[in-house]
Amino acid sequence: MIDHEIRSITGLRGVAALGVYIYHFGNPAWFPNSLSNIQSNGGLAVPFFFVLSGFVLTLAHEGKAIKARVFYLDRFARIGPAYFVALSIAMSYVALSGFTFDHIFILHLFWLQAWFPTSDSGFAFNGPGWTISVEIFFYALFPILFSLFHSRHKFFGKWQTIVLLGIFVSLIPFLVHISTLGKMRGLENSYIWPLFLPFNYLGLFILGIGGFKARDSIQALFHSKSSQSFLCDVIVISTILLFFVINFRNPMHPLLAKAAQFWLLGIPFVLSITVLSVVPFSPLSRLLGSKVFWFAGKISMVFYLLHVPVTWWVQRMFPMATYEVRFLSIVVASILVHFLIELPADRYIKNLRRI
Repeated sequence: MIDHEIRSITGLRGVAALGVYIYHFGNPAWFPNSLSNIQSNGGLAVPFFFVLSGFVLTLAHEGKAIKARVFYLDRFARIGPAYFVALSIAMSYVALSGFTFDHIFILHLFWLQAWFPTSDSGFAFNGPGWTISVEIFFYALFPILFSLFHSRHKFFGKWQTIVLLGIFVSLIPFLVHISTLGKMRGLENSYIWPLFLPFNYLGLFILGIGGFKARDSIQALFHSKSSQSFLCDVIVISTILLFFVINFRNPMHPLLAKAAQFWLLGIPFVLSITVLSVVPFSPLSRLLGSKVFWFAGKISMVFYLLHVPVTWWVQRMFPMATYEVRFLSIVVASILVHFLIELPADRYIKNLRRI
């Protein structure tokens, strides 16, 4: 029987959420210069989340028939409570300067903000919420993709086919953007917003599905535990080191920046996730699955969604708060929301399946 939670992957999710925080709010002052690329690259943890989403959804439903009502209730239970808590905190802050009940609010209320071509529509209120809009798109398609890739048709059932399809689907928006759009200069670029449309990231999601299907083949590459352990840790450490040695977001290299966002990093991401899932006994797997990393991963969605609006409030109420105090405030808020709201709401919503 497949374990529906792989602790090391949960721990890695916590590391990725920290990368997004650093991308938004910078490195601590005490970080050495050798780690300066983390801030530039931290936002690329978002493609990691998209790959991971395809992997863990397939993991959770392997060997099961997907019932639409149960599936969508479970998905709402997973993301709804944290999303709406974060949106409420952001709205309360925005209301200080006057809240307008308009179409932009409606877009955020119904997870549609990633589909509209202005940064004002997409990033109003709580900016990180645009990724949840993308996830909703994935959830809508997952039962169809799951059925297709688990059909008896040998071609679509092969992990090699799924991985190649994921790369192909990812290359479509990549080629469109490099042929039609200008250099990346940031959110002020009138061409930047199409980078966030949900279908641009479907290939990464499919790649995650393919990674799960490749588990047995990856595990069979090496017969001894020592060789599996070595391979696992080398792959994961090499992937992490990419973020230290390469500035993928350098605006002088838009080709590399767009490749990293759309498809390039999807390959080492899915490989790292897959080897961690089949080698739970390597030193790095055990470290990422330890209590501290595992718990960081458990609260990572709440942390990810809260980190911007909570930082706004902390900076407003305590203008002299240090970087460390602001970060600790988000961690404390995330823990409270996780235990007091996210978990109880998750249980309540899932109980509705019995009605």
